[in-house]
Amino acid sequence: MTPPRRPRGLFIDLTEGVYWFLALDVLLVLASAPTLVLWTVMSPGPMSSLLFVLGAFPLLPALAAGLYACRAWREERELTPARHVLKGYRLNAADSLKVGMPVLLVLALLAFNLTSAGAAANRLLTIVLLVAGAAALLVLARVLSIVSTFSFRVRDVYRLAAFTLLVRPLSTLALLSLGVLVLGIVLLVGEFLLLFTASLLVFALWASERPVVQLLTEQFVSPAVPDEVA
Repeated sequence: MTPPRRPRGLFIDLTEGVYWFLALDVLLVLASAPTLVLWTVMSPGPMSSLLFVLGAFPLLPALAAGLYACRAWREERELTPARHVLKGYRLNAADSLKVGMPVLLVLALLAFNLTSAGAAANRLLTIVLLVAGAAALLVLARVLSIVSTFSFRVRDVYRLAAFTLLVRPLSTLALLSLGVLVLGIVLLVGEFLLLFTASLLVFALWASERPVVQLLTEQFVSPAVPDEVA
């Protein structure tokens, strides 16, 4: 007979939580190292905004792996963040690049047009480009959330992203709020703080996307059919 499990204390939960977030933060920074190095050595110039966005390609599999690790930790409660991140990176790297690279290319073009002399002089065009950029970022966050949990075709991922952005307005508002938080951290404190809060931000993104995952699971994922008893 298996003995009953002893109740976990609050101190143990807090300690394991702190360890998990610190370890995940380090792993996310390591996975994002190519982007961080490129952004550090990049010099200002007419093409800097374009290169800045294009240099974010390594962030796509890193973010997908982080979302996968958050889901695995909450479901399995195993204190192995490195294993979860590596597994999530291996499973989702290709899909995250497939769905994320086109969106990043759109963002790069928007950023280049936004920083050009013509767009800077036209206030209406600037507003249009900013709105389009915000919409592209919402789509990017949603498609990465989807591919970190499901295995859909690329075109279906885009369709589901657009669908859920409309039918789950509270989750869309949560994405906007998270984006405003990140922008506020960069403008008011500095982008270096993102290195120390990466795991918290990714976990907040995962938590805000849980209703979307539940919706997709209920409506678009067929339940396993049990074998018929002979």
